[in-house]
Amino acid sequence: MKFIKPVSNHWQPNDFDLTQSALASPILHITKTVCLLESRCDDYAEYLRAIFRDREARWNLAIDQWNAEECQHGVMLRQLSESVDSSFDFPSSMAHYEGIVSYHEPTGESVRGSVAAEMVSRCVVEALASTLYRVLADAITDPTAASVYSALAQDEARHFGMFLKMLETESENENVGMFGRVKFALQRMFELEDSQIIVASSVVAGRSKQAIRLRREANQYLGSLYSLYRWKHLRYAAKMLLHAVGIRPSRLPLNAATFVLWSGVRIRGWWANVASRILPP
Repeated sequence: MKFIKPVSNHWQPNDFDLTQSALASPILHITKTVCLLESRCDDYAEYLRAIFRDREARWNLAIDQWNAEECQHGVMLRQLSESVDSSFDFPSSMAHYEGIVSYHEPTGESVRGSVAAEMVSRCVVEALASTLYRVLADAITDPTAASVYSALAQDEARHFGMFLKMLETESENENVGMFGRVKFALQRMFELEDSQIIVASSVVAGRSKQAIRLRREANQYLGSLYSLYRWKHLRYAAKMLLHAVGIRPSRLPLNAATFVLWSGVRIRGWWANVASRILPP
C-alpha cells in the first residue's frame, strides 16, 4: 500500500493567472511569511528521510512526492506575493531567514523522541496548514488568489492523510495509545509560536535587521491571523486532529474539540491585539 498516491493532472504554478491579483496588507504579510516556511521544503525532507533510512522504500518514495509538492507550494506563494508586491525580494529574504533560523539536523533521530511522535507532529502541522489555507481563501474576494489557497489546502489535506497512514503503520510496531498521541499533539500545538514562524514574519516585515523581539512579533502576526478564523475552519481542523490522536470525530467529541480550538484562538487573538497596543515598542 502506498502512503500517498500521485494526483492525475495535479495543478502547476503556471495554471493561475496572477497578473490582476490583489491582497490586503495583512493577507499579503501572512502569505509572504508562509512562503518562507514552505520554501524550506528540502530541509524538512532531508530530516525525514534520515529518520526513515531503515524503512522500506515506500516511506521515502512518499516523502519524495511530499517534498516536491511542498516545494511547489513555496514557488506558488512566491509568485503570488511577487505579483501583488513587486518589491518583495524573495532570494534576499530567504537567505536572511535561513541564516537566522536553522532546522533540525538530519541525524536520523527524531527530535520528538520516536517515529510515532514525529508522525503525530506532522499530522498536526498538515492539519493546521490545510486549515490556514482555507482561512485565507475565505478571507479574500480575489477569485484567482482564493483558488491558489484552495489548491494548497487540498494538498495539505492529502499530506495529512499520508502522515496519518504512516502513523497507523508505525503504531503496529510502536505501542502508542490515544493518550500518548494526545500528548504529542499538544506538545506540537504549544510550539505554534516557535521561532521559525515568528522570525519569518519579522524578515518579511523588514524588522529583522536588529534584535528581534519574538513575543512582540508573535502578537503582531497572530493578532492579524487569528481574527480571520471562523467556527467552520476550526471544526475542520478539529476533525483531522481527532483522527490524528485516535478519536472518532463523532458529534460530541468534535463539538468539544472545536470549542476548545475556537476558545484558544479567540483568547490568543484578543491578547495579541491588546498586547500589541500596551507593550512598549
